[in-house]
Amino acid sequence: MGETNPEPAVSLRLDALDEAALCGLAERLGAAARAGDVVLLVGEMGAGKTTFTRAFARGLGVTRPDRVCSPTFNVRLEHAGPRPLVHVDLCRLVSLGPDHDGDDDEVAGVGAAAFEALGLGAWPEPGDEASVLVVEWAQGWTRPPAQHLRIELARASGSDPDRRDVVLRGSGALALAAEAAVRPI
Repeated sequence: MGETNPEPAVSLRLDALDEAALCGLAERLGAAARAGDVVLLVGEMGAGKTTFTRAFARGLGVTRPDRVCSPTFNVRLEHAGPRPLVHVDLCRLVSLGPDHDGDDDEVAGVGAAAFEALGLGAWPEPGDEASVLVVEWAQGWTRPPAQHLRIELARASGSDPDRRDVVLRGSGALALAAEAAVRPI
């Protein structure tokens, strides 16, 4: 977990996706995900992180993807399936400050001790080897694994409030699969 993150092997940008396109992307990424993969979701409140995770869960084959909801107050939720989903939300664990403008440099991060308390000291923990980890408000994780896919979601500029801009960055097998997943969009 304490590895230095290399330059991203993948860096892609998709502009003004509607909800169907966003969910289609998430489902394809879920289908491509393998045990031990880590997805870091970044975006303001209402950017679509949980909507993305619910569609990602469908792609994973989670037994009840309709039950995927924001783990803001639970912090960690687990969803059963052939490739189980561990869904973490760091929103309540990071300090955004009263003047936070979305800049990651202003986030007081969550370190190793908090992740150990969540049962995520080193991913994957014993018992989680078959799972995929999705972390919302991931900009607060001070030392994520070097191999991860970071997905930044933002409301698209323009007149349609339901469209999202998406940036995908990362390294590892899932990050490489992201390139193939965006081709149909």
